[in-house]
Amino acid sequence: MESIENRHSGTAGGVLVTSDQSKPLNVHVSVSPYASGTVAGQRALWMLVNLLVRAVGAVASLTVTCPENKLLPGVSPGHAVGSSLLPAVLKPAQLINGVSVAPAAQAPERSFVIGIGGVDDAQLYLIFGDWWGGITSTAGEDSGAILPFGPYIAAAHAAGQVFRASRGRTEFDPFFYDSWQHATTHEIPKDPPPLGASLKSNFLLAGVGAVGTAALLALWATPGLEGTVHIADGDTVDLTNLNRCVLFDMPSVGLPKATTAARALEFGGAGSLTWDPHNGLAQEHPRRQQPLDLLLSAVDTNRSRLALQRLIPMSILGASTYNLRASLMRAGPPRSRACLVCHNPLEPEISDQKVRERYLAADAETRARLAESLAISVAELDTWARTARCGELDNRALPFLGEALDPKPLQFSVGYLSVLAGVLLAAEAVKDRIASDGSLNDDLNYVGIQTVSPWSPRNSVTRYLPQGDCIFCGTGGSTTRLNLWEARYSHR
Repeated sequence: MESIENRHSGTAGGVLVTSDQSKPLNVHVSVSPYASGTVAGQRALWMLVNLLVRAVGAVASLTVTCPENKLLPGVSPGHAVGSSLLPAVLKPAQLINGVSVAPAAQAPERSFVIGIGGVDDAQLYLIFGDWWGGITSTAGEDSGAILPFGPYIAAAHAAGQVFRASRGRTEFDPFFYDSWQHATTHEIPKDPPPLGASLKSNFLLAGVGAVGTAALLALWATPGLEGTVHIADGDTVDLTNLNRCVLFDMPSVGLPKATTAARALEFGGAGSLTWDPHNGLAQEHPRRQQPLDLLLSAVDTNRSRLALQRLIPMSILGASTYNLRASLMRAGPPRSRACLVCHNPLEPEISDQKVRERYLAADAETRARLAESLAISVAELDTWARTARCGELDNRALPFLGEALDPKPLQFSVGYLSVLAGVLLAAEAVKDRIASDGSLNDDLNYVGIQTVSPWSPRNSVTRYLPQGDCIFCGTGGSTTRLNLWEARYSHR
């Protein structure tokens, strides 16, 4: 039976105790008067509450103490700037229909208290700047940050500490993570110079799931961003998405991911981005740039990564998660560093005939949803499936339906880690646009974040080398495509 906690109920490869042995925490979030009036403090609060409500089975109950203040831009999607802060945080969280959340005058007894700002008697505090965020055992006010990356990183790590503690991993070591230099440190990092007043960019984000929605939210909350974000995803929201997709709630279930995310971000952002959603495959987005300047890959299948790499964008950034590890990579340079496809073996494919049979065996609601995603009528799709005539529809329907109708075992996935990956993807996209010296580059093009042990030597920037027999950039691929990628990459 589907439920919100399905995807994080596993043991993450034996690292966690089983969900039936978990010890859910009663969590209280306390916000200082100063932090409640800053955009960074408000963003940290919104993200922390959002993630804790989704942590069903890890959090037993959630209460919040927050002084009254007015909502600032780029904090709570769908809520008017200037409205009351606490309802703008709690109401969206309550729509998730996860852990119960309510305001409280003070922390209930036997609560695990998380502090934002200079509050007393918390066991854990969020500390953050523009590009960095972390968790400590001592209080501190925020540094006047205006970017969302640091507050979101801190909130993700705090939610992760709660989740792991409920599942038998109670060890705690204070740290900060700096998304500018991709470094873990005991010392508060120094923020780089502020962004300019405006930053124009157009790009395509493929995959509007857990990583993708976090990236979109972070871009929406970044001041000064201008341009168009083309969004593509052919899936609809299901109940198991609600443990980790920060823009989706219970009323979203059954709706197409791309347009639902775009609608959530229509107003109230800190910049002036335009969202252009397509409820289908990224390669079929009717208004995407050709050739693509920048592609953000947040997809979760290797066949999807191959399809994206074959679009041959000038620049590609990709983020993903596996168990309790997040990763971020820049594809290329061609021939010397990995592409999106390297080291990602393709999933087994089902036959075209089996795809058609599974479609015809699906219930009317499923067939209607799939037809809508392909922008055709159910009658047309039924006819195509029955007659098996080849044609233009084959190129669109077969890849999409093959993925949508192929049942796969659920992989472990938890909200805080998906947010961390998505926020780092958005931060890297901004760094790419300003040609930051802290960006992943032609030499060091990969970073992994292992959240159980933040001081692991694997949590560092490194070289992600190509696979010799890769079916795109290696001996198994097309020389013509590789040469084209090389030419485009040189002009980025």
